[in-house]
Amino acid sequence: MTNRKIKAVLYTALSGCLLASLNQSSLYAVDFEGKEENWLNKCSVAQESEAEAQKCNRFKQYYAGISSDLEDEASSLNTKISSIKNNIEEISTMMKQLQSLNDKLDKSIERNEVNIRTIEIQIEKLNVEIKKKQRDIDQRNKIITDRMLNEQAVIGTNMNVEVIMGSNNLVDMIRKVDGLRRITDSDQTEIKKLQKDKDELNHQKSEENRLKADVEAKKAENEKHKKETEKAKKQEEELLKKYLKQEAELNEKMRSVQVDIASIENNMIDINTSVAGKLNFSSNGTLIMPVQGGSVSAGTWAYPDGGVHLGLDIATPVGTSLVAPADGIILYANNPVPSNGGFLNNWVGYPAGGGNTIHMLIQAGGTTYAISFFHLSREGFAVSAGTQVKKGQLLALTGHSGNSTGAHCHIEVINLGTMSVSSAITQFRSTADFAWGCGWGVAALNRSCDASGTPCRERPETIF
Repeated sequence: MTNRKIKAVLYTALSGCLLASLNQSSLYAVDFEGKEENWLNKCSVAQESEAEAQKCNRFKQYYAGISSDLEDEASSLNTKISSIKNNIEEISTMMKQLQSLNDKLDKSIERNEVNIRTIEIQIEKLNVEIKKKQRDIDQRNKIITDRMLNEQAVIGTNMNVEVIMGSNNLVDMIRKVDGLRRITDSDQTEIKKLQKDKDELNHQKSEENRLKADVEAKKAENEKHKKETEKAKKQEEELLKKYLKQEAELNEKMRSVQVDIASIENNMIDINTSVAGKLNFSSNGTLIMPVQGGSVSAGTWAYPDGGVHLGLDIATPVGTSLVAPADGIILYANNPVPSNGGFLNNWVGYPAGGGNTIHMLIQAGGTTYAISFFHLSREGFAVSAGTQVKKGQLLALTGHSGNSTGAHCHIEVINLGTMSVSSAITQFRSTADFAWGCGWGVAALNRSCDASGTPCRERPETIF
């Protein structure tokens, strides 16, 4: 049989084995979907066999497809944003889609970064194992070579040991097999061990290369995702500016609608029981900041990027304490919606979009104030309508409910002048108006205390 024929036979045999192996390890999306975390963990370490390494390569292709889907989603949103009209509902919908995309991208980046750290540790471990394996091979090879050289004198042949050890084809090995028969069984065992070590070394090097390629691919993917995230956040900011400029008009429409008092009266103060409570408010004029912590994210009259804003926003983590700024009484308290379910154009709660809300009366320095707290948590409500509270007493916890872009507490203050508490309660029972006739939206700016007599809208920044 010629060398060419031998090679053809061997190639055919090897090809058949390879195809069988691939058929056995073929995996489809269904094998990975919903199991991404498990496969990421599995493929972040060196695999025991080539078949398992092939499965990891298939998963890598599948995972790359997920990344590609995110990029397609970002591209699609870019196209939609470029053609969007100044419609507040369209803007709100698009912002929700952008937020969802950012959440996916952030999760992917975080997952990849964890995976990269795991793989890099594994590569370091493999490097140590490869060096050890190479030392073992070199040592075993020397032992065998030395023993075979010593055997030559006994065997009585001039065969070249180095050639035999380095035989690369079947014909060459057959030609030398007669000499190999004369090698002791012990030597043959050592040679088999040596070959096994070499196979393991090659597999370790192959796995090291696979893991290195995986790390580089994930780093490149993260760079893409970070750019997409940055772009999406800028787009979200631009859309928010558009939204806020139109929100005041929509607020005015939504909150000026005649309220069905009967539908909310269970959450309103009962005038009979409240008056019977012998109200006794402190009037020392000293008020404390009601939100215990956080930072100002938007001041009164206007958002930082434009748009009417009728109160003070304190950005806080969900669950931050909200306390009474002074002695007072609760006019309205209701927590019907989830603590962390806010989004733009979400008009749940009363007043519309307020989410979970509290409205109370206080007196300080001879002045009666009506104070509103919006976007609170459902959990942690410590008061109800008619509750008399002391300065510093816990009212509720901050949240992210209603028409909200993030966790915060929105505070509005109405200056009622010298109106008595009993008169204020009577008026509120008949109107359920958190604005006390001062209106909402752009029109409400004309009822600031700088431009109007009482009742008027006060800047919370000036009294806390």
